[in-house]
Amino acid sequence: MEMQAPEATVMRDGKLQTIDAKELVPGDLVKVNGGDCVPADLRVVKIISVALQVSQASLTGESVNVSKNTKALKEAPML
Repeated sequence: MEMQAPEATVMRDGKLQTIDAKELVPGDLVKVNGGDCVPADLRVVKIISVALQVSQASLTGESVNVSKNTKALKEAPML
């Protein structure tokens, strides 16, 4: 089973495009639908649903889905 999607739907030049996930760059807006495999480590900026839960079992071993939200992250200290 693939751990990430081989392709991503991104907003570029004002329109949605499907690109190879390897071509994603910081700042890309990625559209993810229910049931999709997430193409990269993403920050959620908008949820068009009642809630968003993600299975991270293949990454963390947790058997329970994790809720996601659009709240800003705290600044991480510089190392």
